[in-house]
Amino acid sequence: LRRATARTLGMSAPSDRALRRARSLASHVTASSTGRDGSGPGSTESPESWVRREGERFGPGEWLVVDQTRVDAFAECTEDHQWIHRAGAATPFGGPIAHGFLTLSLLPALCKDVLPSHAWVASEINCGFNKMRFVSPVAVGARIRAAVELVRAKALAPPARGVETVTKVTVEIEGNAKPALVAEWVTRQYAAA
Repeated sequence: LRRATARTLGMSAPSDRALRRARSLASHVTASSTGRDGSGPGSTESPESWVRREGERFGPGEWLVVDQTRVDAFAECTEDHQWIHRAGAATPFGGPIAHGFLTLSLLPALCKDVLPSHAWVASEINCGFNKMRFVSPVAVGARIRAAVELVRAKALAPPARGVETVTKVTVEIEGNAKPALVAEWVTRQYAAA
């Protein structure tokens, strides 16, 4: 069915190999419930308690290795097989680098245990980015982690009960003075009715 649907839409269907690699991405993510200093980010009990935390900084989180297996799996998923991402590539950066969008796509994993949990949230949606810049390339084999600043947390207008959150996420590369990326990420958290 997926191949027939893809042909109907004029797209090439993902191969079984690509699908297996996509599924393997999740197995490469390691997470921790604590920050670098051993303390967790805590939790919020209401939309109002999250709004009051505006201006706080969280993290950095645990390091995550961006290995060639992950880069290859991302290339399969996105059909972005540019030479600069291939194993053994001789690049101006001293070797293969990860896709910028791979680093961006890792934000949920990198931020998962950096930000507080919200006991009141029934659902959360990703609204996109106000700003986002790739600052430095991530070499294959490098370790990255995220630090987050709560830029704005604004209560949603009734009848909605929730918060629109704007966070500044900085993804740092171990041993590099410049970050991999800086993004102003917009999400919405909705409370249970």
